[in-house]
Amino acid sequence: MKRNPYFVLIALSLGLASAHAQSSMSAVWMQRNQLFGTARYNGSAGALAALGGDGTSSIENPALMNSSSFGGMELSGYFRSDRADLNSQGAGIGQAYIVGAWRHNSKARFSLGLAHQQQGWFPNYWIQSETNPQESAVSTWISQSNGLSPDQLLSSGLYDAYAAYMGYLTNAGAGNQYSADAEGLPTYRQQRFVREYSSSSWSVPIAFKTSKISVGLRVESRTGRAQERLILTESGFSPIGLTKAYEKTVVDSSNWSLWSLRLGVAFQATEHLRISAAIQPATTAEVDWEYRNRVRPEANDPEVALTPFELFDKQKFSYQLPVQMQLGVARTFGTKAALTGVWIYHGAVNALISSPLSYYDIGRAMADELLAHQQFRLGGEYRLSEAWTARSGFQWSGSGTVFSDHSAQRMLGLGLGYQELEYAVDLAYNLVQSSGSIKPPGGGGDWILPTLHQRITATYRLRF
Repeated sequence: MKRNPYFVLIALSLGLASAHAQSSMSAVWMQRNQLFGTARYNGSAGALAALGGDGTSSIENPALMNSSSFGGMELSGYFRSDRADLNSQGAGIGQAYIVGAWRHNSKARFSLGLAHQQQGWFPNYWIQSETNPQESAVSTWISQSNGLSPDQLLSSGLYDAYAAYMGYLTNAGAGNQYSADAEGLPTYRQQRFVREYSSSSWSVPIAFKTSKISVGLRVESRTGRAQERLILTESGFSPIGLTKAYEKTVVDSSNWSLWSLRLGVAFQATEHLRISAAIQPATTAEVDWEYRNRVRPEANDPEVALTPFELFDKQKFSYQLPVQMQLGVARTFGTKAALTGVWIYHGAVNALISSPLSYYDIGRAMADELLAHQQFRLGGEYRLSEAWTARSGFQWSGSGTVFSDHSAQRMLGLGLGYQELEYAVDLAYNLVQSSGSIKPPGGGGDWILPTLHQRITATYRLRF
């Protein structure tokens, strides 16, 4: 006999076993730089951050702030697609930037800027459909449940198995041996999964420049949201059982905010060689985490109404984010061309969750899932004429976790710029490839989740 045969919300306080992968991936997104910026930056896949000359470079290394004798402004808009075609799935303002400059003397200058950035990654659902599958998720949950009482399933973090029991998919018998309320194999199964990310930030970069060396500081406030959603549907179970079909939805989401400080320096080693470095000390992110595990069953008997069940938890955490270091080298060839490279290192932490202390051990386990990782960028620009400039670049990012979760990326950038004395217009195209996989509850081994992100960016720059 099932207990609580009605819609139930249960606050979990016993662990995050079902959420480690998503929470770890959220931490990677929190600690990384924004992936996109101005069209000039995007056209080189971020490599021109070693040279400076645009707002995004100023945010990554404030010592490289771009300004004329007085100042300037930039506005960047984009069209994006998270599918393998250029049909726009979204458009918006990716970055707005304004900077002012004041000369101290003929060789020294003070610059102050303000920037706003918005980012998003919204791939379509990955969908896997199958007619007459040879296995069912229900049998997996029975195997997990045998020998454990429903309360023990919950306390052990076996949330899928517990929700299956409460959602009329399995039933507990003598000796906690479970049988299926959804009997036999389904005639149809569909699994849908999506992983999404978005963030917004405000930054204030400050720099003091001389003819040979520049130093800078940037303060940033960033907020973001990450979510994973899995929807599993199985239908056409045996009519001799209680349950004919069900839909299971698991949602794991995080909303977060953080403040960060970045220090930068740039040195003109020779007339044609510029070396730059930046460091972002370890910081803390405040995270609101939610978990939902919902089962909606349908009975074989149309006269029987089976009540849906939902398992719910909501927690507040403080995440400890690691130090980030960045080095850049830019080689110019007169005013004709520039070749640039950037290396970025993301460190590791001993425990991801620093507060509340009751979750410290879980925070250490989650930190073991995070990896210190690196990013490399190589690119440049070539002046085709007095007004026109071509750009290109490539970016490689290592995986930030032990999971196959789309944190490892490859980016190609192509760009074109037109420049007049008081204004400039830049265009860029980016192609970003990443892949991931999950183990779906429906079985069948790893589910490979490839993705291809394309973006077209336009930036208008004005000098004043």
